[in-house]
Amino acid sequence: KITKEHLFVKSDYKIVRIELNDIKYIESDHAYIKIHLVNSKPVMTLISLKNVEEQLPPEKFMRVHRSFIVNLNKISVIERERIIFDGNVYIPISEQYKNKFQEYLEKNILN
Repeated sequence: KITKEHLFVKSDYKIVRIELNDIKYIESDHAYIKIHLVNSKPVMTLISLKNVEEQLPPEKFMRVHRSFIVNLNKISVIERERIIFDGNVYIPISEQYKNKFQEYLEKNILN
């Protein structure tokens, strides 16, 4: 179902190919998830966040909140326990996922 470069999801009675590099973040919206993409509108699909999390490569994607998975390569600003996308989208980093995210940062931060 998934390769290293892309995945397929059902959306609006179609099957849509999504390049992993185009994903900024994935947001849970009750039974659906909304996959936010770099240069196009979000794709909605009926799948659980946990299910999609298991399909994504862990070196590129990380769950940072009960409702969010982020593409680590697309993060440009982190401020006060939040990841900021596009200057106006704030994704909280919850206590449950904070340590794992902190470990990632410590491996990638220049002091």
